Amino acid sequence: MLTARGPQDLSRSLLALGLIMFTALAMIVPAAGASADVCIPTTLPDGVVIPCEGGGDDGGGDEDDGGGNPGGGGSRTCEYLGDEISCSSEYGSWDGDCYVRAAAPQPPKGSGAWEGNDDGYILECTPYACAQAGGDLTNCPGHSFYWSPDAPAPAGPSAEELAQRAVAAMNLSMGQIGSTPPASTANQNPVGTIGLPIWLWIANRAENTTGPITRTAGGGGLTVTATGTLDRVEWTLTAANGTTVGAISCDGANAPGTPYDGRNSDEPSPTCGFGADLNSSPGNLTLTGTAYWVVEWQSSGGQTGEIPFTSQPNSSQIRIGELQALLRD
Repeated sequence: MLTARGPQDLSRSLLALGLIMFTALAMIVPAAGASADVCIPTTLPDGVVIPCEGGGDDGGGDEDDGGGNPGGGGSRTCEYLGDEISCSSEYGSWDGDCYVRAAAPQPPKGSGAWEGNDDGYILECTPYACAQAGGDLTNCPGHSFYWSPDAPAPAGPSAEELAQRAVAAMNLSMGQIGSTPPASTANQNPVGTIGLPIWLWIANRAENTTGPITRTAGGGGLTVTATGTLDRVEWTLTAANGTTVGAISCDGANAPGTPYDGRNSDEPSPTCGFGADLNSSPGNLTLTGTAYWVVEWQSSGGQTGEIPFTSQPNSSQIRIGELQALLRD
């Protein structure tokens, strides 16, 4: 049910005062310091382009993003009961007393919320404590609707949208494949021996191929910091006819693998590789690796979340032959 909020019978200052006791009981997420706006226009992994929201940096996405706004416009900070809070949320833009957005849907003309007006907008006021508690706002103290001649200020991107921007800025990928037998530009036709272990590793180790990697993104007074960790690499060995002859998953600290160091070729990799029992199919084989990442993020408003990310697979060709001995009388 809509509750009308008229300027004559409801002052915002009294609303803020009345929420103090409720806030002490109902606030479930502490306020965090808001950071300066940073704008990072990015293309998400599915090809969707997130445009720049106002002034911002050049989208470099390094770890210092969020500390300033070199592209223009000063930082915006918002305050509630002496603490800095996010200037925007899913409930709208902070106006000093509550998060404000246009009511959706707008109530029928003639209802009490319109206060006798035929133009303008019905705005929804969500107090900070209600926004933090979330859920059904119907009975949340101070949550109300009121008439305004002007449209509400546009809200900035949500924490989830900013987290996706940060992930896009990471450029997470499956690195270049290192293996025995080695595939390289210098040796396009390496030959391994059937029955020997195959070592596997990521050859071009970097923060976006083996992690960890941290990026930040911001907009509308909200900043999100995200850290990506390589969870695992799944490897498959496929014969020329498409049959999978081997499959393994290297997890956690073992995910990047160990580069082969020229030791006894009978020794298996200490971290990641196919055992001798899985190297039993001679011929031309396709080695494919797929990296799986987990990105954990936290916003300046106290929200947290986790985003799984799967890289595009990377493949290389190897050739396995049988070792033959020449016997003479």
